[in-house]
Amino acid sequence: MKIRCALLVLALALALNASSALAGWVLEQETAGQPITVYVQDNKVRSGDGEHGVIYDLNAGTVTMLNPGQKQYWTGRPEELTKQMNQAMDAQMEQMLKQAPPEQRQQMRQMLMQQMGRGPQGPAEQVTIKATGKTQDVAGYRAKQYLVSVNGQARQELWVAAVPGLSRDLDMTKLFKLLQQMKMPGRQEWRSSPRVAAVMSGAYPLKMVDLGGGPGSVTVTKKIQKKSLPADLFQPPKGWSKTDFKQMMQR
Repeated sequence: MKIRCALLVLALALALNASSALAGWVLEQETAGQPITVYVQDNKVRSGDGEHGVIYDLNAGTVTMLNPGQKQYWTGRPEELTKQMNQAMDAQMEQMLKQAPPEQRQQMRQMLMQQMGRGPQGPAEQVTIKATGKTQDVAGYRAKQYLVSVNGQARQELWVAAVPGLSRDLDMTKLFKLLQQMKMPGRQEWRSSPRVAAVMSGAYPLKMVDLGGGPGSVTVTKKIQKKSLPADLFQPPKGWSKTDFKQMMQR
């Protein structure tokens, strides 16, 4: 009896180890005919192939940006990224303004700040989401359509589906929290608004259609594969040097 119990425990342990070895996910996406690969495992997300890409560690709340041309990387919290990015852009802007006549510099400075999304803040955007009742098969999953409107204007279609098991490796609530902390120049903050985050809680956007049109207006997931991924895929390559964001921009 003891031997039988021991064998059962061993079999269970092997089964658990086998299932944990298949914890990763590979999502093949396409935007404007260009392939994009997203890797997910243990609440780490990497977008990009080869040495290119951005890595999000959702448990640590950090972002890592890779610069293969210089074999450098930047890593830190979203607030640090925003601060260093603004400092780097300010330095570039001041260099540009040196070439302008002194009497025009202040006006040009204000114009450039506005273009970078750092001008006076307007009223808060009113984001609403409506389930249309439509469904569509995307990458082998039945996706539901939601229509996102901003200040009463339809801006985006979201086709969202629950992918069994994916939420164990990808906490969308943590992902949206991190994205909300990233104040990127020109970034449309409604895309990570609490209402959008609520729709994607426990699900994944398999297709996104920006209603403004343009070549990059549609992002669609073509294939989802469950696959064991090496831990170093979610780390900067060995031998690369850590740098600040100003150096990252000097590619």
